[in-house]
Amino acid sequence: MILVGTISFVLLMVCVYLIARPFLIPQLAVAAGDTAQLEEERARLGGQLHDLEMEFSTGKLAEIEYTAQREKREAELAAIEEALHEAAIDDAEPYGDDELEALIAARREALAGSSCPSCAGPTDPDDRFCRACGADLTEVISR
Repeated sequence: MILVGTISFVLLMVCVYLIARPFLIPQLAVAAGDTAQLEEERARLGGQLHDLEMEFSTGKLAEIEYTAQREKREAELAAIEEALHEAAIDDAEPYGDDELEALIAARREALAGSSCPSCAGPTDPDDRFCRACGADLTEVISR
């Protein structure tokens, strides 16, 4: 009898923890570069919105509760989307005009040094076939 009571109490505590966990976890603090956690939170909120839709469509949830819960989840989702957008902007490393011109010039020099023996079209060192005529470039490289 005591064993059954102890097991029941433990199961009750696990259920209480699982139900209270979303309320105990603090709101996401947006850390630069920590997009994986934001992606997980976005997926979780998407699932919750789907569940709300299902509960409302089956009549398990009143319209007032549905509207309030949906607005709350959509606001959280919008905040996460904004944080993801800001993180993507912060992670981007834009090139200046001079740096971009230097990259283009370096690429042109690399392409100018290699050409197809059949049509003299530009090729990359990693190409196995010519982009212009389709000639097999592995035979030329192996010689």
